[in-house]
Parts: sequence; C-alpha cells; structure tokens
Amino acid sequence: METIDLFEAIRQMRILSQEGRSFSMVHSTWNRDTCTSDGQRLVKRARLRPQAKGDEISQADHKLFYFDMDERQNRNCWQVLLMYFNGIRVTLN
Repeated sequence: METIDLFEAIRQMRILSQEGRSFSMVHSTWNRDTCTSDGQRLVKRARLRPQAKGDEISQADHKLFYFDMDERQNRNCWQVLLMYFNGIRVTLN
C-alpha cells in the first residue's frame, strides 16, 4: 500500500490550495474539550485556510485549518489524526 509522510502530505495540501485546487482527505475527529469523537470524517473537496496564530486558538500549531467545499464550512482537525490524503495512507515518520 502506498503511503505518504504526514508533513509531506501537508506540504502538498498547501501547494494545491495555493494553486486554487482542492484535495480529498480522511481524518479522525477529536474534541479535546469534551474528550469525544464523531469517528472519521471524509472530506471530498478541501482547501487549506491560513494557519491560526497560537495566541488566538489553543494548540493551533498542531491543527490543520481547512474549508470543506461541499459542506461550505470552515473546519479544523488535529494534524496527527490525518489518515488519508488523496486516497494515500498518511503515516507519521
């Protein structure tokens, strides 16, 4: 099975987003405040948003901020919970 390193996947997401192109991803959900998960989220068409500053949002350096183009919503996820990028399994090396 083909894999991609987490930080390489994020790098490619940034490039695609800067070019105005979307990508797909799957990530696990986790709400740190309530210690709950809604399982996995499939995002068929996403683009990264600018990274929030650490003083504005708790743990911002560890999150991906994206726009779900199908749901038309701003969302975020923990970087380490990214599972697939454009159908390729994401690994943390």
